Parts: sequence; structure tokens; C-alpha cells
Amino acid sequence: MKKIIIATAASVAFFSTAASAASSDTATLAISATVAPECSIEQPSAFTFSSVNINQGAGANALLLKNGSQGADSGTQNIYVSCNYAATIKAQSTANNGLLNTAGQSLVDNDPNDFTNLINYRIELKSNDSSFSKVDYRTNGHGASPSVTPGGAFHDNASLRVYIDRDDTAKRPVEGQYVDTATITLGAI
Repeated sequence: MKKIIIATAASVAFFSTAASAASSDTATLAISATVAPECSIEQPSAFTFSSVNINQGAGANALLLKNGSQGADSGTQNIYVSCNYAATIKAQSTANNGLLNTAGQSLVDNDPNDFTNLINYRIELKSNDSSFSKVDYRTNGHGASPSVTPGGAFHDNASLRVYIDRDDTAKRPVEGQYVDTATITLGAI
């Protein structure tokens, strides 16, 4: 009798397992995510030209800016620029369109054909890994590329340089303090 009860219990267990295996179901689950467009730029330090180099000797070139380029005392700075999409990068003067000496206007008025109270400068932002073309902004309006749009996302420790070039300011700067504010914009312009 024990053998019959064990055989009956074993056959019930076998049929229960087979019935459970036949009763299964699957479902698919859609998963999605959205990443918002984002750009960031590291704040550069102020660029200061403690002394602008002018020709101090007598003659036709007296008091003109010296030939060549003059960099700010702080030199070239490395700043991080990043965008997770193909965003435009733009540099521009947002105050005076050049280094302006407001108080020097009265000095210029005495001989406006030879003197100026505005010194033009250049801003150069260059990718260290070629992820975007060089931004070359010039306050005299002759910039090669004041804005560029990379072909895609970028993250770079780029070099930022602000400098004065003799070729950009034809007149002699009057003495005094010159100031301007410039902005580098990443993203919608």
C-alpha cells in the first residue's frame, strides 16, 4: 500500500510541475531617457596689460604701438569649454568695442588725425584637441572667425589669449587707463 501512495504522490507532483511550466507569460518594457542640451565655460581670470608698449623715440613712428603683438600680463589661459551638442562659440566686446580711455577723449580732440583713445585688441580661443576651429575675434572688425560652430559635441581645455596687435590700431594712443568687457558665448546666439 505504501508503494501505491508514493507512486500516486510522485505522479501528482510530475503533473503539477508540467502544468506550471506551460503557464508562463512575458512582457516588453520600453525604457527611454532625455539629456537636455547643455554648455559650460570655465571663468577666465581678468586680462591686464600693465604697460602698453609704444615707440618712445622721436621720428615718424614716435608714440605708435610697437610692431608685433603684445600679450596681456596674464599670458595665455587654459579654460574648459564644453557642450553636449554642436553649439556655436562666439567672442565679442560687450562694452566699448576695444580698450577705451573715456577720460582721454579731450586729449584726442587736440589732434584727432594722429591720436586715439581706443586701442583695438584680439581674442583667440583655440581647441587643444582640434574639436573646434579657432575663434579669432578682433575689435577692429577684421576678425577671421569671431564665431565657429563645431561639427558636434566638444569638451576641451582650450587656450584663451587676449592680445594687442600693432596692425589693428593705426593712431597713437593717448595716456591713461583703457578698459573693455568681452564675452565668450557657448550655445544659442
